[in-house]
Amino acid sequence: MKKTKLKVGILSMTLLNLSALVITSAFGAIMASFPGEPISKIQMIGTIPGLGSMLITLVVGVLAMRIPKKFLALIGILCVALGGLLPLAFHSTVNALLVCALIMGIGLGFIGTINPMLISMYFDGEERASLMGVGTAINSIGLMVMMIVGSTLGAQNWENTYLVFLLALLIFFVVMLFLPLDKVETQNGNAGHAHGPQGKPSLLSVFKDMNKYVLWVSLLAFAISFLYTIYPSNLSLVIAQKNFGGTAITGLVNALGTVGGLIAGFTISRINRVLKDKSIAIGFILIAVSYLLVCYAQNIVMIVLGAGLSGIAMAMIYSTIPFYVSIIAKPFQIAIAMSIFQFLNGLGGIISPIVLAGLGVASGPSAVLFGAICCFVIGFGLLVINFGKNALANRYEHQAVEADAVLDEAQA
Repeated sequence: MKKTKLKVGILSMTLLNLSALVITSAFGAIMASFPGEPISKIQMIGTIPGLGSMLITLVVGVLAMRIPKKFLALIGILCVALGGLLPLAFHSTVNALLVCALIMGIGLGFIGTINPMLISMYFDGEERASLMGVGTAINSIGLMVMMIVGSTLGAQNWENTYLVFLLALLIFFVVMLFLPLDKVETQNGNAGHAHGPQGKPSLLSVFKDMNKYVLWVSLLAFAISFLYTIYPSNLSLVIAQKNFGGTAITGLVNALGTVGGLIAGFTISRINRVLKDKSIAIGFILIAVSYLLVCYAQNIVMIVLGAGLSGIAMAMIYSTIPFYVSIIAKPFQIAIAMSIFQFLNGLGGIISPIVLAGLGVASGPSAVLFGAICCFVIGFGLLVINFGKNALANRYEHQAVEADAVLDEAQA
């Protein structure tokens, strides 16, 4: 019963992970309300949360070394609620909406960083990996539900779309009631309030002692975030160029892609049993295949297949990467390790359109093809160097067992 309440408390937060995208469904109405504002400025309402989230992640990691994670989770949820509900009163200018979006992004940065820390703290092994997979599925469920409800509420007045963020207040109370108050990890790997060299670690000691594979795995999060941003940014252009339909068809394709992610998220433990240490590599290759299906589609069915495949691949990758980070880092390093992962993940998505423009990659099918080639190279590269096996060989528990064996041999 206690574990069930714990899972509900932790997973309820993931319903909000993609909530910043909800207001994008009202962009048309917002643009009509502010005809004098540049379209790019209004579109920033949907992108500013990503910037706020990325910038706060490293701060959250440092705070999590000193403050119980439950408090930080509640702060994040409260920021999402404030950023989502304040526009109901302050929506007369785009600048006010941008400030609220930034507050929301800060809250999402707290939640996105703290959530995998909590899973790592309370669950181990296959149960941890499974929960991270379920979390990716619940991300999608949260987005779908909030999109549908938000669009319905905002049908007459676009500002009413923000009423959907009342959900954040409900989740605040769920987490407050269901999540126990945790203790801060100490350098000896135990939760408590020890002091001195074995007490709370310094930031410098955490970085100095951190396994290099934490950074390598986190760089893969940067890569997939960078390359996957190509898909939603160019899908509507590809569909339009191929004369398959308009906005409604694009929305349908995205929804079906989400279904693929749901299936993979809820079955990730079975997928991992089959793929073992190849999940990330195969995920990149499946993304590449899905991009090729979209790029060379002869009909809408091929694009739908590509969307579903990309959803499955993303669920595989985004449940496996934080799991690897959590088992490679030592317990007292997990706060900073997860912050590094979330920071690089956010950075990849933000700079993707800027870098592609700088490289001269044209929008539409050319950008999707570029993404496919990069994903193939990374995926096959990971298979050749046996990255997954090497990463698992560097997990903290494995190192601890090896150290004990060496010590026993020395004492014999």
